[in-house]
Amino acid sequence: MPEEIISRSINDEMITSYMLYSMSVIVGRAIPDVRDGLKPVQRKILFGMLELGLRHNQSYKKSARIVGEVMGKFHPHGDMAIYDALVRMAQPFSMRYPLIQGQGNFGSIDRDPPAAMRYTEARMQRLAEELLADIDKNTVKMIPNFDGSLIEPEVLPAKAPNLLMNGASGIAVGMMTNIPPHNLSELVEALTALIDNPDATIEELMEYVKGPDFPTGGIIMGRDGIKKMYETGRGRMVVRGVAEIEEAKGGTRIVISEIPYGVSKADLIQQIANVAQNVRDIQVRNVRDESDKRGLRVVIELKRGADPNVVLNLLYKHTQLQTTFGAHMLVIDEKKRPKLMNLKEIFQAFIKHRYEVVKRRTEYELEQASKKAHILEGLTKASRAIDTVVDIIRNSKNIQEASVNLQETLEITPEQSQAILEMRLGKLTALEIDKLVTEYAELVEKIKEYREILSDDKNIYQIIKKELQELEAQYGDARRTKISIDGNTDFNVEDVIPDDEVVVTVTKKGYIKATPLEDYRKQGRGGKGIRGVKTTDADFVTNVVSTTRLSKTVVITSKGKAYFINNYELECTSRSSRGKLLANYVKIEPDETVQAVLSVKREEVANKHLIITTRKGKIKRTPFEAFINSRTSGIKAITLNEGDSVVDAGISTSEEETIIISTRKGMVIRFPISQIRPMGRTAAGVKAMALRGDDEVVSATIVLPVDERYLFTATERGVGKRTPLSEYRPQHRAGMGVKNIYGLERTGYVVGSLVVTNEDEIIVITKNGMSIRIPAADIRPTGRVTKGVKVVELRDDDTVASLAVVVDQAEV
Repeated sequence: MPEEIISRSINDEMITSYMLYSMSVIVGRAIPDVRDGLKPVQRKILFGMLELGLRHNQSYKKSARIVGEVMGKFHPHGDMAIYDALVRMAQPFSMRYPLIQGQGNFGSIDRDPPAAMRYTEARMQRLAEELLADIDKNTVKMIPNFDGSLIEPEVLPAKAPNLLMNGASGIAVGMMTNIPPHNLSELVEALTALIDNPDATIEELMEYVKGPDFPTGGIIMGRDGIKKMYETGRGRMVVRGVAEIEEAKGGTRIVISEIPYGVSKADLIQQIANVAQNVRDIQVRNVRDESDKRGLRVVIELKRGADPNVVLNLLYKHTQLQTTFGAHMLVIDEKKRPKLMNLKEIFQAFIKHRYEVVKRRTEYELEQASKKAHILEGLTKASRAIDTVVDIIRNSKNIQEASVNLQETLEITPEQSQAILEMRLGKLTALEIDKLVTEYAELVEKIKEYREILSDDKNIYQIIKKELQELEAQYGDARRTKISIDGNTDFNVEDVIPDDEVVVTVTKKGYIKATPLEDYRKQGRGGKGIRGVKTTDADFVTNVVSTTRLSKTVVITSKGKAYFINNYELECTSRSSRGKLLANYVKIEPDETVQAVLSVKREEVANKHLIITTRKGKIKRTPFEAFINSRTSGIKAITLNEGDSVVDAGISTSEEETIIISTRKGMVIRFPISQIRPMGRTAAGVKAMALRGDDEVVSATIVLPVDERYLFTATERGVGKRTPLSEYRPQHRAGMGVKNIYGLERTGYVVGSLVVTNEDEIIVITKNGMSIRIPAADIRPTGRVTKGVKVVELRDDDTVASLAVVVDQAEV
């Protein structure tokens, strides 16, 4: 036959060939089937072991024998690929519920290689048989093997939810899967709940499935990544090993008893030894492995005087004692398509598969029972006319004639007559006849039962539930992996962070950052400043607070919500950097603007109150304890009247304090904090000041009961004044106040007021991002009824945006 040469572009040929190859890898090798949770090689291994009779209660066979069986009949690929898959299914540190019992060296958590296949032996675990149960009852589709000489299952019946039970990982072409293992008992409870309520939400299913359950234990930090994985199919979870601090005769030591999933113990020990040499603060004297048959135990002996909490946190940071598990629940669906599924979709696919399996099994059993009942019915008829049957057979010339005669005489079918002819004479005894009658009656009841099952889908689902509950009773166990609900552990990351002084700035567009305090250099009054926050014409700094790295920044917004941010989480960067959007730290709404930025330490909130002032002259006082359990979505701090908004906020520590409220048109009122009764978190507040016309509050400053303090006021055009507090006598709350500054037509409206001492320094930041740091003592004190002096030399297109007092760390 002459050869035909087809001319084709190499590009087209490569595209076509690679697409075929990639689909083969995706569907036929690397990605598990959603129904039985197995990759093709795993399925073929288990089926091959079933064919060899390697059940859990049978003798072991050499792994090489199993590999040869699978490779020769079902999987014509490399023997090591098959053996590696077999080994993994036998490793208790890789599989949450191992499917194979191994005898010999099957590797270790230290990543030691297994012995060669000629040395090791294997057989199925009992649980693996549950995946294969009823495969001989036409429950799944059987397909030809690679050469068409045999048949193999397209998917296993899978009585157990193996996909989530044991998880899966694999890299295909252009896609990958990484599904964590779970606890069988939790999966069964969730599946049962979903069968009872098909409309159950993922959140409701998560009441049963708490999260992944790794064979090596560990702690999952927080539930956000778990929830995202279950809702979208993708999620990232931080997993920590379990470590305890022990005091021994030789000193303090850290004992690791559980490590993150997929981490080699030997590699972890080597990492700890390496970082102990290279990271100064990890004061480790010795690391040794004391693991034995009782469990994992890695002992880390610390140097004298070392803080174990600091060392442990650094080990979390620098070693695989803390890892990130990136979940990507990609599976092959029933139509042979790769699909990213969420938790409910995986459950639904499993339930649908089990429905088909149970239905096909029942139909098969009904068919077999009907056939057998049909035969028994004929035998029963024959038993009632034994003499007639014997005469017919004796007087017939051959079997064919006897069969026809029996059919005509007893009114039976050819199948029944054939069974009568094949019946042994021993069956004609009275006892055997009674057995036939009894067996027939039992079959009739079974047929009725099978038909009842098939008559209503609810009956099938009840069987699925019953079989799942039997699995849980047989194989269910306690959860191994703990879940830290709030993402925190006994060891605080703050233990390794220096409590340095920083300046936190927030811009009009919501960019926030922390800058080391020393980056702001001192200048004299009237200086032009240095380039600070990098902003655009449409963005400028609105709030500044001097604080420390271990304090919390409290952001109060125009809508009356309070957001708490750990300062150590903020990007600590240079003056010229813009920082990051607040949305990276808290869930601030688009229509909210930041009105106040405060600083507080969690352990120092007792007897402190949050004072909030609104633009329309309202004020309220709330104990700070009411805000401790704040969320990233914020917490309501005040109920605002229509058209009103928060303009400023501060922290009060004593009822002896007073508050000074400044307005845009230069009015000031001062009254004692004690005149504001403490209110609940959502209260609307009381009247603070009577405003004239369109005047508005611009700032509110809490005054400590200290002598020789001053009120520093700054205007839009860089004019400022420092006036002794004694010039502002306390009044009653809700009054109109007194005049604070004159000549607003020249100086511009008031930006804000601060209370300062002679030792304080003031940071003034402009809309264009210029900053200047001014000692308060450089501004000559003046009386209340004055115009002020130039404190900032501004460019023509610039105005003052905000100001803050730089305080000592002890005062933060």
